Amino acid sequence: MPTHPEWRGPAVVLGDNSIADAIVHRWKRDPQSAAFPIEKISSTLTAEQLESKLSEFWRDGVSPHLFITTAHDRDAVWSADDSRAWHERRQAALYNPFRVCQRWMQGLIDANAMRGGSLVNVVHGGGTFGFGAPDNAGSDHADALSAESGGMAGLTKAMLIEAWMRGYRDTPMLVIDPLATATPDEVVDGVWRELAVPSYDEEVVVGGKQRHAVSARYRPLDNSISPQPSKLTHGGNWVIVGGGRGITAFVAMELASRYGLKLHLLGTAPVPEVDDQMRQIALADRGELRRRVMAQVQANGGNPVTTWQKLEKAIEIDQTLCACRERSIEATYHSIDVSDTKAVKSCLQKIRDTDGPIRGVIQGAGAGQDARFDRKRPDKVEKCFRAKVDGCVSLAEATRHDPLEWFIGFGSISGRFGANGHTDYSAANEMLAKLVGKLKQQRPQTRCVTFHWHAWGDIGMATKPEAKLALDMIGMEFMPAHEGLHHFLNEIEHGGECTEVLITDRRYVRKFFPEGEDVGDSTPRPRALPMLDPEGNRIAKECESTGGKGTYAVTLNPTSDRFLMEHLVHGRPTLPFVMAIEMLGEAARASNGKQVVAFHSVRAHHPLKCISDDAFAIELVPSENDDVRSRETSASSTVESLQCWNLVNDLRRRDGRIVQASRLHFSATVELSDLQRVVQVSDRELAKGEPVEMQPVEYLQSDALIYHGPSLQCLREIGFDQSKRFAIGTIVTPSPSHLAGEDRPLRGWIISPATMDAVLYAAGALAYRVEGRASVPVSFEAIELGRMPKPGEPLRVAVRWLGEQSEVGSNSLGGGLMTAVLAGQNGDLILRVNGYQIGWLG
Repeated sequence: MPTHPEWRGPAVVLGDNSIADAIVHRWKRDPQSAAFPIEKISSTLTAEQLESKLSEFWRDGVSPHLFITTAHDRDAVWSADDSRAWHERRQAALYNPFRVCQRWMQGLIDANAMRGGSLVNVVHGGGTFGFGAPDNAGSDHADALSAESGGMAGLTKAMLIEAWMRGYRDTPMLVIDPLATATPDEVVDGVWRELAVPSYDEEVVVGGKQRHAVSARYRPLDNSISPQPSKLTHGGNWVIVGGGRGITAFVAMELASRYGLKLHLLGTAPVPEVDDQMRQIALADRGELRRRVMAQVQANGGNPVTTWQKLEKAIEIDQTLCACRERSIEATYHSIDVSDTKAVKSCLQKIRDTDGPIRGVIQGAGAGQDARFDRKRPDKVEKCFRAKVDGCVSLAEATRHDPLEWFIGFGSISGRFGANGHTDYSAANEMLAKLVGKLKQQRPQTRCVTFHWHAWGDIGMATKPEAKLALDMIGMEFMPAHEGLHHFLNEIEHGGECTEVLITDRRYVRKFFPEGEDVGDSTPRPRALPMLDPEGNRIAKECESTGGKGTYAVTLNPTSDRFLMEHLVHGRPTLPFVMAIEMLGEAARASNGKQVVAFHSVRAHHPLKCISDDAFAIELVPSENDDVRSRETSASSTVESLQCWNLVNDLRRRDGRIVQASRLHFSATVELSDLQRVVQVSDRELAKGEPVEMQPVEYLQSDALIYHGPSLQCLREIGFDQSKRFAIGTIVTPSPSHLAGEDRPLRGWIISPATMDAVLYAAGALAYRVEGRASVPVSFEAIELGRMPKPGEPLRVAVRWLGEQSEVGSNSLGGGLMTAVLAGQNGDLILRVNGYQIGWLG
């Protein structure tokens, strides 16, 4: 693969450290990058100085390349319970990088230059992202980690999500954590390699010749074992921040009920003064109370929104205290700004004086408001950081001498994955997690854990109308409160060893980790069959035991399968040819377990269009003419076989009656081998060096004759030669999860269907340029397969027009004949298409 990126303009480096210096040195030394200026900006500037510096350097446009290295500054490593050190670093650690990134991203968007930009945040997590000490770490490992890394990582991940949502899907935004032993030059080598080879790995460890990426490990706790009494002192004194209401109060009350805990609830709202009449009205119909209060305040010239928000907080805190009394829980509410270290120390000392030492802390404070990155208000950002980050440091310092058994942070998947409109909230939550992790390394006797919570469905911030609407729009499935409570109690009673625990559904994991979740064991498994066997290799096991071929049924659902929902012909979901090819290949592989290396005589006989929204079954059956031919290659002892397969479906009327049983829709002869072929594609075949002007691809809207949805929109740019004989395009490989959905395996695919569909889209674009008519795939003489592309990898496609045909199969309108080749970033063959016939649409 390439080792040097393609630079598109000037660069800015933020930070005062050896890695920032190494980036500047490498930039000025390399001939390609030296053609552009680079500016190194100190992280210790005041807000006013920073604005002036950026305006000066970006007078003629924002630099497309940005490097943030502040986590490696000399003062960036400080103790998680040292509020003085943190307050000295706040501006350099969070606010300056936040502002630089804010101006950078919006400046590129305004200039329509995001495609050529890149952002690298070099964090300082010891080569493990702070998840734990590496095997070769010394005793001073905790002292060498910067909790600021979490803020930078959360910010970067949220920026990437927002860029995707705004249509910019190919701008690298990376979080790089150097190995503890890596030199600055080795770190720059790793950064350059990551920028040169795009991927969906956003969090990467580099150093020397090593490269590691973060993955999600599925690790359920064994709750069949009795809880360990030593993990939590019965009758202990716990401080619950943000515990006056919401999720934090909900779980704290259940924990207190089980273990007889004394709860001290800390929040910024005043101590509630709610009389019994107001209490009963709120319980009966809070919506009606809200309307009445807001109308009255508005009539008197006040601010109805602010007034109601304050009253609602008072009502909810009062309800929590009432619920505690009903459950015989000792609970006291304290009105305090938890970011004020002196006030927190004073409050906690009063708590000790009355109820004894503090044994547990839950930091559940939070403040967030959805807003586009460029529209984030400084006062709202400040409030968000103070609640999560300043509050955590204050609590850690104030409990330094307590016999603390638990320090629990309530984070969010917004921090772990990023979230649209949540740049500040994501940064704050991820920094909270790293602070808690660092505290664990400083206090090994305390169980320190952060929960990256999925959105709760019955309680908490996600239930607010504005937040719930935003989450509904992205199809978020909320977690029931009882399930979240189960996870929390399970961790308290049976876990506590991990500093970060992610609670979410498979859909979210699969969306951000292209290969899904790691099950955490080494048990050998049969090769997955994503379309044939979504339940987990049942078919593969049966084929291994019988040694023969069978007939395979696959259920398709037009309302949940993305490859149907996002592939419409005349407005109806229609099975893409590429998905049929994938299933034919899987059927062949299921019969003998070998590698599919090619398809021959591939043909679409009839389109498979969904006539209703009901799920239906298709069948993959061996051809009656299939003699399962085998041959031994002359070059080696490799045995190759040819199998003929058909995809059939019962043709039915809308009332369900069968018109034609087992109607043939697609067929192919599949070539299998016990070795994968590795083939290099020549520059000539890829038409490299041809004078072609590339243009961005704009896909058609959903009311077009043929519609490709977002999961199939992988062709990024295309260019045509003047003679209209060939086209060159760039295709970015998607993750299998984009089409596979929630339940199909992410491994074991024969082809990358969305990637191959982009090849056919490029061919269709060339055919339209030649004849001015829309077309559909009809048949392939041969499809040769190389290696599978990596998710995020940019591929080069070259399509050639061979000529028009007066008649193509049963299509009297005729069509055309083409060839195509698709190569990886290193020149490896991905696939080659020969004898590709298209038919014109009427």
